[in-house]
Amino acid sequence: MHAFMFTIKLLFVGLILSADAFYILCVVAAIKFFREPAIEEDGGEPPVTILVPLHGADFQADETYGALCSQDYGEYQIVFGVRDKDDPSVPIVRRLMDRFPARDIHLVICPDTIGENLKVSNLQNMLAAAKHEYLIIVDSDILVGKQYLHSIVGALCRQGVSLITCLYRPAGAPNIVAALEGIGITAEFAPGVLCAWLLEGMTFALGSTIALKRETLLGIEGFKSLANYLADDYMLGNLVFRNGGEVYLARHVVETTLAPTKFLTMIKHQARWARSMRMSRPFGYLGLVLTYGTALALLNAAVDRCSLQSLFLLGSTVGMRFGMAWLIGVHWLKDGVLKQYFWLLPVRDVLSPVIWVLGLVRKRVEWRGRTFKVLRDGKMAAVGEN
Repeated sequence: MHAFMFTIKLLFVGLILSADAFYILCVVAAIKFFREPAIEEDGGEPPVTILVPLHGADFQADETYGALCSQDYGEYQIVFGVRDKDDPSVPIVRRLMDRFPARDIHLVICPDTIGENLKVSNLQNMLAAAKHEYLIIVDSDILVGKQYLHSIVGALCRQGVSLITCLYRPAGAPNIVAALEGIGITAEFAPGVLCAWLLEGMTFALGSTIALKRETLLGIEGFKSLANYLADDYMLGNLVFRNGGEVYLARHVVETTLAPTKFLTMIKHQARWARSMRMSRPFGYLGLVLTYGTALALLNAAVDRCSLQSLFLLGSTVGMRFGMAWLIGVHWLKDGVLKQYFWLLPVRDVLSPVIWVLGLVRKRVEWRGRTFKVLRDGKMAAVGEN
């Protein structure tokens, strides 16, 4: 019995020290990332098309869509796309056209599908309306500044870069549950992205921004190659990387608008994302266990009956965890939500392992009113189909 307990304690200590090492590595990655000069090209502003797939009326849609129409940039086009003419986002886009009559705005309404991922089908339908060689795909909940296009397209003009993506932070938190979700973005997700960037380079893309040339998209057989993947954003960047292209993580940071939400709704959303990540990066997903230092240190203290050693390990781990979150989320990413609700970070740290387990034990996800089974290769199939 004593030998068993000693082994358990030794295991906990090993996992906790691994988490501490991860926190240090994240800070090292952030220092390297944010101190490197941003890549920009001042040799011109090529015409660009922004593709914004829509499904339903987004929270603060007038503000987010309007920001895309107010860019300090030369010639550009915005293509919005929906699958249903009665989609609630349609009148919002119509109002946008009236507000910005001089802006080249196009609305595509088409129900055609090329696979299970309806967002990808939407993008395929929108592509025919895109006028320009340079394309930027932006999630509909992303809020950008006036220099967004100049920064992103400038980096894409650099010799050798095939695809641009960027980090994001929450634009605000309308309630406590949204704050919990927002904290996970800059105190948990962003550090993980930076760590991956440091260790292996960018091999994937984020839905906050995906900028590439049309020829690069066609080089991976277009949107059809993504038609059945749940993590379409990740796979688009990954396919470009596997095709020999360079994926560049821009220094430009955008914002995502978080709607008021309920706790169970947030858990379901996070679990869906977790299952998507598990199928896309299975070994990386298992490795997330080594990032949950706060929860591991709490468990270790409980198992060791709050011994002096376990409490010291808990205090040092929480200190490193909080320091990493503040430096990356508040100092470098300028996340006002994390700064305001920093006291919620311990709650998020206890919640994250629970979400991790939910992502591990099930293969089904609910998305846009439909239920899918996520297959081993990251593709999805509607429940009831082979």
